[in-house]
Amino acid sequence: MLGSSITVSSVIALASVLGIIFAGMVALLCVVRRKPTNNPRAYLREGKRQASTTVVCAGDSHTHASLSSDYVTVLRERLGCRGFAFINAGRNGNTSLDLFRRLPEIVRCEPDAVTVLIGTNDARTGFSESAEHSFEQSLRALVSGLHSQTKARVALLSIPPLGEDLAAEINRGVERCNAVIRRVADEDGADYLPFSESLRTLIEKSGTRSPLPFKLRAGLLFGAAVQHYVFLRNWNVIATRRGFAVHTDQIHLNDRAGEMAANLIGKWLGSTFSLESAV
Repeated sequence: MLGSSITVSSVIALASVLGIIFAGMVALLCVVRRKPTNNPRAYLREGKRQASTTVVCAGDSHTHASLSSDYVTVLRERLGCRGFAFINAGRNGNTSLDLFRRLPEIVRCEPDAVTVLIGTNDARTGFSESAEHSFEQSLRALVSGLHSQTKARVALLSIPPLGEDLAAEINRGVERCNAVIRRVADEDGADYLPFSESLRTLIEKSGTRSPLPFKLRAGLLFGAAVQHYVFLRNWNVIATRRGFAVHTDQIHLNDRAGEMAANLIGKWLGSTFSLESAV
C-alpha cells in the first residue's frame, strides 16, 4: 500500500510539474511570438493609406502589448470607423535609442500623427546623468527625424511609474525622465500627454500599494503571462489579485491604465484633427 501511495503521489506531482512547464511554454510562446496587430510591416504589406488619417503609436512593451494592456486596439475600435488607421510600432524591450533606430519603418508608413511612449527601459535600471543625457539625445533625434521626414503631428507621453511606491528612488528617476520628455516636447515642437501624472492620481486614489519594492522580477512577469494566456484572465483581474492599481507585474499595465492611455491619445487626436469627440 505504501509503495502504491508513493507511486500515485509521484505521478500526481510529476503531472503537476509537467502541467506547469506546459503552461509556461504556452505563455512564453505567446509573449515571444505575438506581433502587434497592424504593425508597420503588416500595414505596408496590405497597402498604405487605408484611411484618411494614419496614426503610428510607437514605443516599447507598453505599446507592443504582449504583456500589457493593448491601448492601440482600444483606439482602433473607437476611431477606426471615423477614418483612422492605427499602426502599432511598439517593440518589447526597446529603449529610446532602439526606437530612434526604427525611425525608417515609422516614416515609411507616411503617418499623419505619431504618439511616442518610450523611456521605461531607459529608466528602470536607474537614471544617472549619463543615462539622462543619452535619453534626451535619442528622444530629440527621434522627434527631429519625425518632423523632417514626415508631416506628422507628434505627441510624447510621460512614462508610467515603476511599481506603485511613488516615493521610491526608482520613481524619482522616472520623474526625471518625464521632465526630459516634457522639455523635449516644449522645445522641439511636440505635444506632451500627461500619462504618468494620470496614473499617479489613479494609484493615490486607489489606496493600494505594491507589497514589494520595485525590482524586475521574472516570476511576476512569467506568472502574469501564464494567467493571461493560459487561464485567460484579463489584466485587471491579474492586477487586483496582486494588489496593484495600474500594474500587473510592477512594470506592465492593466486595462485601467491602457484605457487611460487611449483616453489621452483620443482627446489629443480630437483636438488635433477637429473631431467633436474622440473618446
